[in-house]
Amino acid sequence: MHSYYLFVLTALAAAILPGADFAMVTKNTLALGRKGGQATALGIASGLMVHTTAAVLGLSVIIAKSAFLFGLVKYIGAAYLFYIGIITLLSCVQGDISPAISDTETKAPSSEHSFKTCFAQGALTNTLNPKAAIFYMTLLPQFVDPAKDSLLQLTILGLTSVIIVLIWFLFLAGALDYIRVWFSKPMFRSTFQRITGLMLISFGVKLALEKQ
Repeated sequence: MHSYYLFVLTALAAAILPGADFAMVTKNTLALGRKGGQATALGIASGLMVHTTAAVLGLSVIIAKSAFLFGLVKYIGAAYLFYIGIITLLSCVQGDISPAISDTETKAPSSEHSFKTCFAQGALTNTLNPKAAIFYMTLLPQFVDPAKDSLLQLTILGLTSVIIVLIWFLFLAGALDYIRVWFSKPMFRSTFQRITGLMLISFGVKLALEKQ
């Protein structure tokens, strides 16, 4: 395995680049606090583990070469992002910033269910994104030394990427938690929800229009 540090920098740059994951973590952190963002980050890492495993086992090649499978996963993922974006916009219109933000309500069973929802959103957003599968399939082999155990190298690189993504979004959740106080004001909260909802819808449309 060569140029490991270059791979780390590449994976970090890919993680930081704003996208659906960034919007999801931001939305859930500002709605539920740090725990909401952390749950989403764990979900994202879980979804990426699916693609890492697939890349290591060679299953990503099947998805990349099969127009039907690529299209199926792509449209399901796009529909899911579109759905989350619509739900976000509707909650803004209804004035229902769900779940509630107070510490007391955060400890309630409904909030526990919301944390599970955050995890599921992060996991599904990534699992249903064929671009993530192709990203791993095309990126990981470039840093593998053919003279050594390729399976071990691919595993290390894949796990490294997942860990980098997890650390970045955990950090982002912590940072965003400090500015939650601004979103207790209806104007800021409503504006942000509209922006986030539109972002998620646009990411869904972009994914749906993505060519194989």
